[in-house]
Amino acid sequence: MRFNFDVRTGELKMPTGKLETTREKMRLIDREILELIEARTELANEVLMSKKEMGKPIIDEAQIQKVLDRAASLAVEKNLDVDSVRQIFLILIKMSIEKQNEYSGKSNLI
Repeated sequence: MRFNFDVRTGELKMPTGKLETTREKMRLIDREILELIEARTELANEVLMSKKEMGKPIIDEAQIQKVLDRAASLAVEKNLDVDSVRQIFLILIKMSIEKQNEYSGKSNLI
């Protein structure tokens, strides 16, 4: 990678071409994705409380399937790879289940 030398400041600077601009946009999107994952995971306690009130177990296979089906439909709509999106949502579901287990005192986290 070539650096640009700023004559005024005497500093070496990273190139700010199209690639770096695009990478910066991706970094911002990555941050937004992580913030959304955090927000989704934080809902686990509310979900757990509702499940307890309804007498439902933490793992609700029917709901998991609904979430996966919804994600697959959106993936098709957005022209994204359905299998990849499904894997991402399986990870999100696993994170939610782990957090619900943690809140209920059944943590399987180390």
